[in-house]
Amino acid sequence: MSDVTENTPYIALMLDYVPNEDSLYGITIAPYHFDDNYQQWGYYLGYARSRETDITVPEPAQSNRQDSLWRLGLSYSFTQDLSFYAGGSAYISTTAYTNNISPRIVDGNPTWEEDKTTQWGAEAGFRYRLTEHLILSAGYNSSTESALFSIGYAG
Repeated sequence: MSDVTENTPYIALMLDYVPNEDSLYGITIAPYHFDDNYQQWGYYLGYARSRETDITVPEPAQSNRQDSLWRLGLSYSFTQDLSFYAGGSAYISTTAYTNNISPRIVDGNPTWEEDKTTQWGAEAGFRYRLTEHLILSAGYNSSTESALFSIGYAG
């Protein structure tokens, strides 16, 4: 008999919610146990973004803001159902605005410009597989300075 416990490989597909200033919603894919030599390890990739929010500026200018979050990391399974995850993240805040200059042509529209700022950070949390196919996750992300919650399908 081998001392190594065989874990069944699976992939978790999760819907994410980040309750920060502009609530981000996203998706994460997390494969587990596909390497026989490293059965406790897995990895994940996630992306989330907020709705586009209008910013009040003097007429005729226009402006809006949208945030997005990229996440990449490793997970380690303590048991078949409980795992710890940690990784890096990039929180990107994009502000778009017009410069109030329109070309003098028919149907001319103002020119849009963008400012992007990226905040790098880390995250950590736990995932728990409640049933064979239902997985829950909760953690903290330092780049958004907020919690991160996920629910998903493991199959």
